[in-house]
Amino acid sequence: MGKVNKIAILTILFCSSLVTSAQEIIHHDDVNTWFTILNRLSLNSKWSVSNELHERTGAFLDEHGTFLWRPSVDYHLNKNVEFSVGYSYINNKPNDPNPSPKIGAIENNMWEQVLLKHDIGKVFFQHRLRQEHRWFDKVGVDAEGSYYKTGTDYANRFRYRITISTPIKTFENGKELFFNGFDELWLPQTDGLALKSLSRNWLYLGFGYKFNSKTNLQIGYMNQWDAIGNNIYISTPILQTTFVRNFDL
Repeated sequence: MGKVNKIAILTILFCSSLVTSAQEIIHHDDVNTWFTILNRLSLNSKWSVSNELHERTGAFLDEHGTFLWRPSVDYHLNKNVEFSVGYSYINNKPNDPNPSPKIGAIENNMWEQVLLKHDIGKVFFQHRLRQEHRWFDKVGVDAEGSYYKTGTDYANRFRYRITISTPIKTFENGKELFFNGFDELWLPQTDGLALKSLSRNWLYLGFGYKFNSKTNLQIGYMNQWDAIGNNIYISTPILQTTFVRNFDL
């Protein structure tokens, strides 16, 4: 592995260490399984529309966890800078290891995003900064211990993701095997948008097969850390499969 590739992977691991150091970690053994479809339709050199579909299950396909739909409109300032505005519909079901919400709950959020791209040799970096405005079901509990929806709450959240990818082997037919990894920090905010403590961290390491410039299939391991108390996190292993298919108008 080249020196630059090692630096890329160490960058991701350093970000994840912000969570794992000096924290109490509760490890969950069951592997969750997530499936993602990513699409983009390029309208011209400046504009595109994108779509994400996520189906997330717990206990290795045994429990429905989350269904997510996320469309967006994207403006490409140049090859290195991209702006997006979008919407997310999130249907959450309780599942292990952190069964919150305690009953099925819906979230709708609007978001703005900046994507910054650069490369060092054959290592490609993306920095994604996303501001979310969230409306989600509030859940209460009655005297008999039953959970019910009490209304809708609002909160802001900031997310930062660094993604690193690099080719591993290019075949004679132009197809390619590549490495892809990312680390993402989830930071709740006050009403004045001040950042609070870290609520979630994602660390993903995986491999992909590029069929052509617009189509690839990826599979990898992701670890999710969720805050459940003061400096206490649940650690969940996740097997993630992602299919990417883009189009031109």
